[in-house]
Amino acid sequence: MSFGSVALSVIVGRARAARRLNTLTCTGEGGYPQELVPYADNVITQVATGLFGVREETIQYAPVVELKYAQGAKPGLGGHLLGDKVTSAVAALRETVVGNALFSPFPFHSVYSVEDNKKHIDWVKEMNPRALVSVKVSTPTDVDMVAVGSYHAGAHIIHFDGSYGGTGAAPDIAKKNIAMPIEYAIPKVHRFLTEEGVRDQVCLIASGGIRNAMDVAKAIALGADGVVIGTAELVALECIRCGNCESGRGCARGIATTDAELGCMVDEAWAEQRIVNMYTAWRKQWCELLRQYGLRSIRELVGRSDLLVHLDYLEEEERARYKSSPVEHRVL
Repeated sequence: MSFGSVALSVIVGRARAARRLNTLTCTGEGGYPQELVPYADNVITQVATGLFGVREETIQYAPVVELKYAQGAKPGLGGHLLGDKVTSAVAALRETVVGNALFSPFPFHSVYSVEDNKKHIDWVKEMNPRALVSVKVSTPTDVDMVAVGSYHAGAHIIHFDGSYGGTGAAPDIAKKNIAMPIEYAIPKVHRFLTEEGVRDQVCLIASGGIRNAMDVAKAIALGADGVVIGTAELVALECIRCGNCESGRGCARGIATTDAELGCMVDEAWAEQRIVNMYTAWRKQWCELLRQYGLRSIRELVGRSDLLVHLDYLEEEERARYKSSPVEHRVL
């Protein structure tokens, strides 16, 4: 979530939480606000098709640089920020005009092959040799081929973003009807890279519709190494899912706004603590789950699809019996 899509206090609160939790947050494609510099070791810089706010120094800050080629919420479309949200601060960071709607192109008009992808990755590595390079793509039917192509182009991380991701700013016609659900994409990519003998040489990160601790566990059991969380963090900040994220003053909680007055509704320290509370609660659930199966770390859960049961495929009696069985014998 970029500066422009959400308030600056939300972005800084997420970065503060990432530092406390020893994880990472991402700038999105809105540029790198100076307020994030103190948290640079925990902030991913995203380079998207609009190249908004992309500068050499912001790439050099980052431990991870993400090249965003597509996203599950808007596959086949670039990012968009309507004019109401392009304030003077947003316009300055994105080097554009106040009040003008911003539409990123799709795709990068310099990338049409694996070789072109490699040129992008090499460019990032030249500017910041210490950074890991992530490639973010949506989930077309040939997502497995996209993943192995990105690996051979030199990417360290492949971040694939399934349908049902995105906030209220994403058009429903795109996010609910085009990309492959992440539950299908993860095992498809995991199996293919395993068969190619390169699975252990690349990190698979999944996102798109992952809402709670058990969704995270399921994604990892299907074959992902980790996940990206977006909307759930906003809900932790009291987002009411009203779907007005594209409006400059439409957010009832001052979360998805660029209005300075509304943005003050969210305090950075409060946002940090709320997000830390959410992940701490999730961690307790993960620890309990691992204990039930005798696993020593969540890494051992990667690819353990044998622990999952698809309830829709069970007969009515079996489903009732399964639901009434002790919790230690099942993963929901």
